[in-house]
Amino acid sequence: MTLTIKPFHAQIVMLLIALCVNQELASQNMAQKKSDINHYINHIMERHQIPGVALAIIKDGSVIHRENYGMASLEHNVPITEKSIFRLYSLTKPFIAVGIFQLIEENKLSLDDAVSTYINDLPDAWNSVQIKHLLSHSSGFPDMAPIPKFQDLSEDEAKKIVFNEPIRFMPGEKYDYNQTNFWLLQRIIEKVTNQKLEDYILQYQFGQKEESKEVFFSSDSRDIISNRVTPYFPFATGRRIIEHSYLQGKYFYAANGLNITLNEFIKWDDSLNRNTLIAKALKSKMWEAFNYSNRDQKFTYGWDQHKVNNHLSFGFSGSFVTAYRNFPRDNMSIIFLSNGLGYWYNIENIINHIASLVDEDIVDSNNFIFESLLQVSLEENFDSFQSTYTNLKGNTKYGNVNFEQQINYVGYMLMNLEKMHKAIAVFQMNVREYPSSWNAFDSLGEAQEKDGDNTNALRNYKKALVLNTENKNEYNTKLKKKIKELSRR
Repeated sequence: MTLTIKPFHAQIVMLLIALCVNQELASQNMAQKKSDINHYINHIMERHQIPGVALAIIKDGSVIHRENYGMASLEHNVPITEKSIFRLYSLTKPFIAVGIFQLIEENKLSLDDAVSTYINDLPDAWNSVQIKHLLSHSSGFPDMAPIPKFQDLSEDEAKKIVFNEPIRFMPGEKYDYNQTNFWLLQRIIEKVTNQKLEDYILQYQFGQKEESKEVFFSSDSRDIISNRVTPYFPFATGRRIIEHSYLQGKYFYAANGLNITLNEFIKWDDSLNRNTLIAKALKSKMWEAFNYSNRDQKFTYGWDQHKVNNHLSFGFSGSFVTAYRNFPRDNMSIIFLSNGLGYWYNIENIINHIASLVDEDIVDSNNFIFESLLQVSLEENFDSFQSTYTNLKGNTKYGNVNFEQQINYVGYMLMNLEKMHKAIAVFQMNVREYPSSWNAFDSLGEAQEKDGDNTNALRNYKKALVLNTENKNEYNTKLKKKIKELSRR
């Protein structure tokens, strides 16, 4: 008996086969992306001595990548887990911005309201400032945060200091990141709601009537809290140690006080994206660029605005170790939580690179080139570095990238990471590739001087001086001084 497949049935069979093939390819593609992301996170952790990371990537309402890496406590060998709690530091601020817009939605306040409407003990010079100026960091107020000036002061002590300092500029004039703004936003929220800030945020953004083990407020890393990650920073001594900085009381909760697990952050992101925290129109208003009168700054009402290859995103970061980014048109969010570092890095660039690993169209070409070259310079030999550079430079996709500049950045990062021989090799390649660049020769000279090779440093400084005929950045005075100093040695 011969089995005959009718044409219509044959089309269905072919369609099913094609569907299965596409699903298999999509699965393989996602597996490769997850592998690339894991490799990159492990790379930056080693590169910058980041103890531990919890990362989530949410796309089209689904968590497509959620991983824990490294240690919550180095000295006790405790890994990052789903129970790990992270201090968000300044990443607390977007939650406060959402809280303000929830009150706007309830017609309990307005962006144009004067701060003095709700707070009656302000200096006279502060009375014209509006809520919108606090959210956009354009109040002109003196800053309450410099460490150690305000560390461990009571609210009354901190207020006395900041109230006696002069206004910096007129409200709305320019962006000036300022912790005083969020101290005042906290007071406004508490005045309007007749609740403590922490109770209001937890109730209306997390559906909690009180603090839980996974979401709570604490602005002091010295508090003993189960499952909270240990903070490690190099700022006090120049090397990574347990460092409990950024210490202020409950009055500073709006600036840096939220503590959260990655799972609770993911739930919050979902609520934000589904417009259950605030209506879509108000969210759009919150993410609308503020119009500064004297500065072209891309900042909204409490959020940084980023544009990566025409993909608009909104987010914030905290203390160089936590970051959140929301790409509304791409329906994608990235949550990056860590507990310290040994060497400084630009966390926003890290988020940009992670985004490019998920969607190759969301790519900052300059940052992609920098990250790619730096990664290969650390993980492989110089021949691989040069080969990678050649391939990238030959790709028309990166035709607008300033490769000389990016190589220079790689060299300086290698210097910062104390990889002097690799840094010098990279700078040497840069002068070969760009022999008319005074900056390339100056950078090579700086690396050689730092490495103790004064003879070659002197020669390259002299070459830089000859090439810098336009005295760009008015740098020739500095070059002449360096040449004079090295000639005496």
